[in-house]
Amino acid sequence: MKFHWPAALCAALLGGIAMPVSADISAIYEVQSDDEFEQALDFAMTIEVNDAGDARLHITGRTGYFLIRDGEAYKVSRGIDGPYAEKLDDLEAVIVHAGHAGGISLELLENFPKIELVDKGTVEVGQWRGRGYGQAEDEMGSGWPQLVISQEESLRPIGGAFSRLSSGRFGAMRMLTLSNLFGGFGFYDPEVREVIAGGTPIRINMLELTAVSTDAVDPARFELPDRVLTREEISARDKPFEWAPAFDRQPAG
Repeated sequence: MKFHWPAALCAALLGGIAMPVSADISAIYEVQSDDEFEQALDFAMTIEVNDAGDARLHITGRTGYFLIRDGEAYKVSRGIDGPYAEKLDDLEAVIVHAGHAGGISLELLENFPKIELVDKGTVEVGQWRGRGYGQAEDEMGSGWPQLVISQEESLRPIGGAFSRLSSGRFGAMRMLTLSNLFGGFGFYDPEVREVIAGGTPIRINMLELTAVSTDAVDPARFELPDRVLTREEISARDKPFEWAPAFDRQPAG
């Protein structure tokens, strides 16, 4: 049976013809600011998600990237012999054992003042809109919504990836403190991460969602490297060298 175009279109709408649809989505976040210094920063982030929920996130200034594969979150780095991956759950376990994160003791981290979010209502970010949140005690006194979360249905795969990466006690999204969200400790705060899990971030301080693509993503971009470090290998790699032996003080690990 030969369809003319109008008839074929009607049949497709009625389910008579299967039309190929790409469920992949990619997004880019870039600096959007009136501040001259921030405008000069070449800082951006891209995230890609396929229809299975696998995701890949890149951030300016980092040679590696984050990868979600089959629900498991990884950090992928470039080694001398090729790329390798580390499970974020294993990285977190090593941090707990060491007792500090980025040189900050876990005890001190637990005692940081909790961030009090202020609902700033609906905020437009480019062509999207969402619920804006500021910090109650903003040093600038402006209450500017540093975090904006959208409920846009088409962006939900992106939001799901953000939520997975920010889960856990420390969450990979702590790496995004480079954007200085709420003084640099935003992604450590449980309330902030709960808000992020409720939708899709379209603004994270100076980073804003600027474009979305539904082009198909090469499946190879979601493949794990052949080498995945064990928890023991991560712990051994992160063990510090001895400091100057003339002094009593040595690194705790």
